Amino acid sequence: MDYNKFEDRISDWIENSMDIKERKEFEKYLAENPEHKKKVDDVRNAMNIMKTAPSLKTSDSFDKNLQDRINALNDNQNVSSGIMGFSRQNFLYLTLSILCIFMLSAYLIQPSQSNYFIADEESVTQENISEEEDTEIKDVELLNDVNGSFVSDKD
Repeated sequence: MDYNKFEDRISDWIENSMDIKERKEFEKYLAENPEHKKKVDDVRNAMNIMKTAPSLKTSDSFDKNLQDRINALNDNQNVSSGIMGFSRQNFLYLTLSILCIFMLSAYLIQPSQSNYFIADEESVTQENISEEEDTEIKDVELLNDVNGSFVSDKD
């Protein structure tokens, strides 16, 4: 028997409402675990106090009135003053987070400034391109001279 099962059966053992097999199992567990005897004594004392306590008299409508009040409290708590199921504060945090992510993404994705040419720079750039093409052609011709297996892309 484990401790949880022991706790569940304490009141049954005190009130002698167990069958013989269960009672012997309970008493065996209690003999093996004498530190749990205090728990049995505490439950026995609580049961005695409850038996000697004066009973309270309530009106016939007490249960119904109590249930109505509980339902009214639950109804007030279920009223949502939020947006899309979020409280106003959480919705604000969510909106600000999305805005920050959007702005950061837009900043990181913006195109490079080096792709734009000014009219004067364009002629200089075209001269550099033609010089690079000449160098590439010479490199390919040099490779063709070495073993003849390379073919120029420019043909």
